[in-house]
Amino acid sequence: MKKIFFFLCFLPWMGWAQNELGSANDLERIPLDVVIPDQVANIPDFARSLLESRILQVVTDNGMGGEGASPRFLVTAKMETISKDITPTTPPMENYTFEIYLYIVDFVDKNILSTVSFPAKGAGINPNKAYTNAINAVSLKNKNVKKFLDDGKRKIIEYYNSRCDFVITRAQSLAAQKQFGQAIATLSGVPEVCKDCYTRCLQAIGPIYQQFIDHDCQIMIATGSAIWAAQPNTEGALLAGSVLCRIDPDSRCYGQAQGIMKEMGAKVLKDEQRDWNFFVKVWDDNVKLEALRIKALRDVGVAWGANQQPTYNNILWVFRR
Repeated sequence: MKKIFFFLCFLPWMGWAQNELGSANDLERIPLDVVIPDQVANIPDFARSLLESRILQVVTDNGMGGEGASPRFLVTAKMETISKDITPTTPPMENYTFEIYLYIVDFVDKNILSTVSFPAKGAGINPNKAYTNAINAVSLKNKNVKKFLDDGKRKIIEYYNSRCDFVITRAQSLAAQKQFGQAIATLSGVPEVCKDCYTRCLQAIGPIYQQFIDHDCQIMIATGSAIWAAQPNTEGALLAGSVLCRIDPDSRCYGQAQGIMKEMGAKVLKDEQRDWNFFVKVWDDNVKLEALRIKALRDVGVAWGANQQPTYNNILWVFRR
């Protein structure tokens, strides 16, 4: 099934193996995370969330919204207070003048790819209200913001088109360290518009995915065997079987798992006069079900991205430049 899926993934790009920018629609297929960490400036929580939402909206409108599996490239922002005045009114109002900065950054290499800034003003009975009103008053649908996003898109495409060998080598190095999820996330993070690199990375995912399922298979066999050795009876067989049934049928040690299942079945049938056919059927059904759940090679990378997202605390380097 893995090989069939890989062929289906690869087929649409067989005739497009070129480093081209492509059409405008191609340019719009670059997902970017929008992240404003707590450590960035002194923005009240609600205002921070609102600013993220406003940025995400304009990024999405320009075809760049969405959480990437491997968040190398992202959009971040900060608000600097230029001035603050308290009005002699009842109740007193806080008037702020801000400068809002947007950045598209390479989080891994710590490079700023594109930046834009613009003023904003807001007033309120407290800082949160003032920040919120300032953000609400800003229009992000203007030519400067569009140029900011277009520049970022082009820099990302240029990166992958010029450094594809490095991306693949880094993924292979991660796989050699058994960091399979991150390796696959690195390869699957290449946008489709980078046609040549995208295709090469799809081809590179297959061997790494095979290493991943083979590694997992060995772990599950060791775990299942230990359970069975400690508890060589029906209960132990069921516990061990629940581990072994998670083994991908395409893994190289799948046959070994089947051998352990037969061994357990023979002992349970001999010692406890139990019909092992039922347990074998449960195991076979679980294997088939598990195989159907392998929707894509890159799912492993997506899972890694969901569980291993960086905290972005060290993104402060953006604002110190």
